[in-house]
Amino acid sequence: MRQFFLDPIINEMRGPSLKCRHALARFNLKPGKSLNPYAPFPLKSYVAFFEEAAKALDRPFLGLELGQNFRLWEVGPVYPLLATAPTLREALAVFLRFQASWQSHTTNDVRQEFGETSYGYSIDDMTIWPRLQDSENSIAGLCALIRQLFSERWSPVELCFEHDITGREATLERYFRCPVKGNAATNSILLRDTDLDRPMQAWINSNASARAIVEMHLFDLLRSPEGSFRPIHERLSQLIDQRLGRESVDLETLAEILGVAPRTLRRQLGTFGTSFSEILNRERRKKAEMLLSTGTIKLSQLAAHLGYVNQSAFSRAFRDWTGESPIVALRRARRIAGMTEDDGPAS
Repeated sequence: MRQFFLDPIINEMRGPSLKCRHALARFNLKPGKSLNPYAPFPLKSYVAFFEEAAKALDRPFLGLELGQNFRLWEVGPVYPLLATAPTLREALAVFLRFQASWQSHTTNDVRQEFGETSYGYSIDDMTIWPRLQDSENSIAGLCALIRQLFSERWSPVELCFEHDITGREATLERYFRCPVKGNAATNSILLRDTDLDRPMQAWINSNASARAIVEMHLFDLLRSPEGSFRPIHERLSQLIDQRLGRESVDLETLAEILGVAPRTLRRQLGTFGTSFSEILNRERRKKAEMLLSTGTIKLSQLAAHLGYVNQSAFSRAFRDWTGESPIVALRRARRIAGMTEDDGPAS
């Protein structure tokens, strides 16, 4: 994560509050703007700091508040490319192309279907949780960006968040002005294609060749420092984590993405003392335990999200991993959270 994403949060923590000072000290941060806005900051620490800042300030919608106050020029030298894009779709394409330079270990999905396009955002590492503030900040910031480029009266078709939004619906729907859902596979914002493809006024005075040159130089300047080789089993784990609940996670598909034959992938995984099924089950268990700990997800929904044919198959796998039924883990999480809802009969 680039340092300039931290600055708006730190700016809110000015003042004599002891909780704020402790939060800043815990993450080795100091009040005031960073000297180098493009310096890297660990993504896991950023997300944890965002959550702690919201608690220290007693502002449960801190991410939403900061996101809706996002201004185009805050992306620095990328701003001219956004402001002079021919269409909103191209502006968002530019934004997503630079996203990897600003923030690593993040997946951005774009899906177009039936006259609408969905833009998804999710941090790949499921151990980075909770991440409510980051998710709401990112989607609110994207919405604010679109309104500045398009119209302040604009609203999306629908929004989805990966976290539970119980008790937050009214506030979220008031800002986004559209239906909002929680416990989704990813954070996403759904737009009409007619809005995305309408020509933008600023394009009249822009120069396509100049924009291409500027973008090329910016990519060189903002290139991510993370270019080191990662072992095949780590890359496979990341791929499975990214795709669970969204896309196929069969061996043949992932081998093709990794650029090796399925037989070669099996052999290479064997050299690390593991297998495709072991890695898949490890990622499934990790995600299952994390989502069950929220106390909000339904077992049938979780089974489908993890790629099981039914709830019973998932329950058998969960018992093999942990020695207990998933309904037991879910009820325990609900007791801790003070919930009373039931998920139906155990499987």
